[in-house]
Amino acid sequence: MKHRRKWIRGIAAGCAMLVMILDTRTAVISAREGVLLCLNTVVPSLFPFFVISGVVSSCLLGQNFLFLQPLGRLCNIPKGAESLLLLGFLAGYPVGAQMITQAYLDGRLSSRAAKRMLGFCSNAGPAFIFGMLSPLFASQKAPWILWAILIVSALITGLILPTEEATSVQISRGAGITFPAALQKALKATAGVCAWVILFRVVIGFCNRWFFWLIPAAMQILLSGLLELANGCVLLQNISREGTRFLLAGAMLSFGGLCVGMQTISVTEGLGTGWYFPGKVLQTCLTVLFSLLLQPLLFTKSEMVALTPTVLICLMLLLCLLIFALRRKKVVAFSGRLLYNTGN
Repeated sequence: MKHRRKWIRGIAAGCAMLVMILDTRTAVISAREGVLLCLNTVVPSLFPFFVISGVVSSCLLGQNFLFLQPLGRLCNIPKGAESLLLLGFLAGYPVGAQMITQAYLDGRLSSRAAKRMLGFCSNAGPAFIFGMLSPLFASQKAPWILWAILIVSALITGLILPTEEATSVQISRGAGITFPAALQKALKATAGVCAWVILFRVVIGFCNRWFFWLIPAAMQILLSGLLELANGCVLLQNISREGTRFLLAGAMLSFGGLCVGMQTISVTEGLGTGWYFPGKVLQTCLTVLFSLLLQPLLFTKSEMVALTPTVLICLMLLLCLLIFALRRKKVVAFSGRLLYNTGN
């Protein structure tokens, strides 16, 4: 199996190299656009937040907060591991997944508990949400409401995903890091984000050249965001209606994009992806539903995406079918004997 995967990777890389040789102009222009995007938007928006969030995260790791205990019980997180939930909301992709993996490798979380927590404890953090999305909305309440929607949808996802008997663990407390050390970590994190942004900007460039022009503009931006989050968020400024921006931003932030998925895979070696991707799909559907329902708090009727009974019914049916499909595959267990997808 490993030998076959090696050959598949090699063939895929060879095909990608051939494509770039045959269309060097698109590859070079797209890479240049990715570099400019990083210099003009990604670095100024994220780097200061990464420094601050690094200091905060190191201080929060392993702390026992009373207000988190009800949320931990709601999502059936092992007692003592609630700080990982908080880090998943504050530190951003893929730090939550990295912290969960580290706790598993340290022997403080079981494999099942760690795989389950990957499904809802790794989310877009405030650094990205406020740094990238604040300029896109006239109302400064929009990023706050988006963040609240992401948190609520993640908690509901944690409530739905499979569970096991309550356990108690002890996560090592963070010793705290200095600002110079946080700056070094932030620099490394920003460089990693920029590298993925540039790579996926090349992929998006080829998609734009080959087939994205065949689909509506809003769908192009959504697909770009589902490939790489930062590129998709920057393209949101090309959409005139703020309600559509809000809806697409929620979908892209909750799913994270294939790029974030690859980053998650890179930090969960030895654990696997667990319920990360099923959890992201479920969370995205919940986020879209909540975003549609909360539009009136932010936008005028002319700016909102119409929530007709047909749209609402279709969304509810999609959610029900998704949960039913997960349950049929023994990914979700609501009652009776607890079930797990051991192949995940």
